[in-house]
Amino acid sequence: MHERVAVHTAATERAEAESVVAAIEQMIGGHSFFSIDSGRAMPAGQSQRVFSDFAVLYRTETQAAPLCEAFERSGIPYKKNSHRPLTDEPSVQALLQELGDHEGATLADDLRTAAERLAERGDAGATIALQRLTALARSCSNDRIRLKDLAALTSDAEFWDARADRVSLLTLHAAKGLEFAVVFIVGLEDGLLPLRWDEADEEEMAEERRLFYVGMTRAKDRLILSHARQRLWRGRVRPREPSPFLRDIEAELVKHQPAYAARAKPQERQLKLL
Repeated sequence: MHERVAVHTAATERAEAESVVAAIEQMIGGHSFFSIDSGRAMPAGQSQRVFSDFAVLYRTETQAAPLCEAFERSGIPYKKNSHRPLTDEPSVQALLQELGDHEGATLADDLRTAAERLAERGDAGATIALQRLTALARSCSNDRIRLKDLAALTSDAEFWDARADRVSLLTLHAAKGLEFAVVFIVGLEDGLLPLRWDEADEEEMAEERRLFYVGMTRAKDRLILSHARQRLWRGRVRPREPSPFLRDIEAELVKHQPAYAARAKPQERQLKLL
């Protein structure tokens, strides 16, 4: 890496998510007219970054919600991948339950018909669930029991596609084995990373430290670490302390930076005719 690790402090988890979006817009050079006109980013000209160069990593699935909201508002394409089994996804569960057993029909045809019925009932995740299960069905012949077993043993992260030009949102576990030009690790707060409910023993802390190290080494060019002063955690907004792991990084390797803020627009001036 050619520069020091950036550490950013945000007021809340939503401010943290907006900071990530603003940073990506600045590095991309503004992906929309709005991001340029609003001052969040300036035209890059020679920027070589694409959306697939970026990954946002977090410790738990619950941290993804404010990030997804921020990316939805910005219009930046993204894909959230989880390390949980596919059968934990509600749309996958619904599709497997909807799957019929029609004589003479292939498993792929039955999946497609079942997904159409779910979509008609308003299931927004039916299309993604169909893509995942159709890919698994190719190795199952027409064995529906085998498909359900395979779905329970497969995680969504295994469908990560490096060719898709989208920002990747991943848990630290799901990011193992992957690399990105620019990596954000969010939620670096004591109790969240390292994750613990009570006092953690040395073995648990060592495992959390290894997981953090794995996340840091996913970055090839730039690494940005962030934490929030307060966060919705365990049902209510709580003040948060920075992760002890941040203190363990050598000072000469770190740079603290302010929030990514919108550029102030130049003051309009009335031109004189005479």
